[in-house]
Amino acid sequence: MISEARIRKLVTGGPYALIGAGQLGAMSMGLWPASVAPPEFILDSVKTGDIQGVGIRDLRSHVRVPGVTYLTSVFVTPTSELKAIFQRIGQDEILTVYDFFEEFTPTVFSNGWRNLAPTGETEDRLARLPHLFADETSRDICRAATAWRYRRELVNEYPFGSDSNKYNLALFGRAGTHYDVVYDGGCFSFTLVKSLTAAGVTFDRIVAFEPDPASHEVCRQQIAAWQPRVKAQIALDRRALSDRDGRGTFIANGLLAARLIHVPSFDHPKLTTVDTCTLDSVHEQTFGQDKPEARRTLIKLHIEGAELSALKGAEQLIRQNRADILVNLSHDEKSYLDIPEFLTQFGCYDIFLRSHSLFGEGLTLFARHKA
Repeated sequence: MISEARIRKLVTGGPYALIGAGQLGAMSMGLWPASVAPPEFILDSVKTGDIQGVGIRDLRSHVRVPGVTYLTSVFVTPTSELKAIFQRIGQDEILTVYDFFEEFTPTVFSNGWRNLAPTGETEDRLARLPHLFADETSRDICRAATAWRYRRELVNEYPFGSDSNKYNLALFGRAGTHYDVVYDGGCFSFTLVKSLTAAGVTFDRIVAFEPDPASHEVCRQQIAAWQPRVKAQIALDRRALSDRDGRGTFIANGLLAARLIHVPSFDHPKLTTVDTCTLDSVHEQTFGQDKPEARRTLIKLHIEGAELSALKGAEQLIRQNRADILVNLSHDEKSYLDIPEFLTQFGCYDIFLRSHSLFGEGLTLFARHKA
């Protein structure tokens, strides 16, 4: 198994080239730190041209450039194909753009977390983790994610599906379900409603949270387009979900990496302060507390590492309502280990795990209320 020190040496060596000019490649260029020289080139088997002035070369005919460190920004290709690409290039280790960002910008983008020296306690938790999930597919995904995050092993036939299915409730027996309220934490471009309607899911109201100004504007426009098509109240909230009502420091970069941070004396050009709220307080303000009915509720959280805090700020809602929960587990080790355990302790959930990406990325947990 490769060591942490070896990965750090490889990832910080430079110069760099990206493999993949798709959405992740473009986002990687947008996140690239100013203190590091941009990639020498980008490889792709379909796209041509450039991204932010970095030229795209043909992957199929590429011959390795000596001294260049290759980082994959392709996360949705079969394992065998990705391994073959690196073998053909002649780089022994598969390195990802997330490895790069974990070294250079971990506060801004922490999805590349790894723990190649887990404690005995962590090993025990990892051994128990697959058994918290309700089906074998979930357990296989959990084992594959653990193999990469903790042993740097990219398993053959890594189990992942389409990104379009990450919020498909029909996969969990919830097609045609009606919810009294949907809370969409980190709505980004307000695409959750598309997945819900495709599965025949209806709702009386949806409250969408998006504190990033650029994404908030996108959501506002999308809501205006969707409003005539759904018979429901739709509200867009500028606050960030957390475990407390107050204020928080937020990186408003307009990308998927927009997030609350808790690092003192951190400097970033897109740093701002936002209001925070708990789902418990929002739910109480929405429905009152005189008659706490057990409302059918859907909570979706994709908030770049703040998911566990948001769940802790929704404990009363979860205990008093029939709440189904969609939550991303990819952003840090704490989410990966703590969130399944946190939801298990309520005793009312069948918990599933699905993936739409390699490398322990793109992990979506669905907790289906048993009532």
